[in-house]
Amino acid sequence: MHMLIRHATMEDLDAIEAVEAACFPPAEAASNESLTARVATYPDHFWLLINTDDDDTPFPANVEDGTLVGFVDGMATNEPNLADGMYDDADMHDEHGDWQMIFGVDVAPVYQHRGCASHLLRQVILDAAKAGRKGLVLTCKERLVGFYARLGFVDEGLSDSTHGNVVWHQMRLALAHDGEADHDAKTLEFPQVEPAV
Repeated sequence: MHMLIRHATMEDLDAIEAVEAACFPPAEAASNESLTARVATYPDHFWLLINTDDDDTPFPANVEDGTLVGFVDGMATNEPNLADGMYDDADMHDEHGDWQMIFGVDVAPVYQHRGCASHLLRQVILDAAKAGRKGLVLTCKERLVGFYARLGFVDEGLSDSTHGNVVWHQMRLALAHDGEADHDAKTLEFPQVEPAV
């Protein structure tokens, strides 16, 4: 599989919605309105993993230059903790915010367990470091705590979030900066996560 990672445009919205709906139950999935506002407000905070092969894939959501395999999205903010209000209020995004919030790590079911999520997240981490952010924050279900821990996230315990009436753990990856304005994030090393077989 040949993959590329790029940011979102409004033309990607249908494919993004299809992957979101395939990954989350209705109570947890972002609505059409919420996703539309997010892409309109902070398209560069969507990281789309695209399969550029011309093979016939069973997943139907096609975007201009290939099939959307998965995506990570979230806003930047100076708030240190992820709050439920952020999911639906795109105006809370602050391009110069200290923290990169992660709202969703979505991989279409047919592509899961191939290392796609960790590949995407490593790019998001690098981009957050390049942007000079203090770190990244996400919430996840207990069964995924170990997965995110292998990427360097630290479990801070149960979140105040009640999104989708589910119990969430808040996890944080703090980024260390050496004080240089043009910090080269490419020199940062992150744990390598092997795709599950």
